[in-house]
Amino acid sequence: MKRALILTVLPLALIGRERKPLPGQAGNDNIELVGNLVLDRDEIKQAIGADPGPGYVVVKMQVTPKMNKPLAIGPADFTIVSHKDGQRSEALEPGEIAGSGVLVVKEAPEKSWSPGTTLNGPMWSGVTPRSSAPNSGTEMRPGPGGKERNPLLEALKAKALPDKETKDPIGGLLYFPIDGKIRPRDLTVIYKGPAGRLVMEFEEAK
Repeated sequence: MKRALILTVLPLALIGRERKPLPGQAGNDNIELVGNLVLDRDEIKQAIGADPGPGYVVVKMQVTPKMNKPLAIGPADFTIVSHKDGQRSEALEPGEIAGSGVLVVKEAPEKSWSPGTTLNGPMWSGVTPRSSAPNSGTEMRPGPGGKERNPLLEALKAKALPDKETKDPIGGLLYFPIDGKIRPRDLTVIYKGPAGRLVMEFEEAK
């Protein structure tokens, strides 16, 4: 009778040790991930410090390595999947959102007015990746020393999840292109890197 009781209790004890991932969390013996999904455009603008335009979602990701050696981590390790319509995309680098293809504003050199010349004024060159309409969030202006600067690119780089090897916890933003109206429960973030493969689900805010 005692032997039968032991055989019954032991599997229950083993089941109790299994860890069920919580919404916005995933982990294993090598890495721990905690993510916060940002869908509202105003909240995305606030998180970045600039407006990237429509068609993006942001994940605030905190990464804690648990290995004895430095772990390579970066945006390329993360993919987002929409269960609503099958959209799937890897995290974008800042330059892919606000790179050389964005709207550039330059001041034309001063010229005297005469036939065949133009008045001093702004010249527009290039278009945004998503639209040819001017977007103040991607406007480039002269910086110190007359060099052009891109405020959106600077903000994206400053807040992005670093691409580096580390043994210490790091955090930052992941930028994903997603079109249409999406709810948190529609999305899954997949980590696939040196620490293994993990799936992160989300739930509606209460």
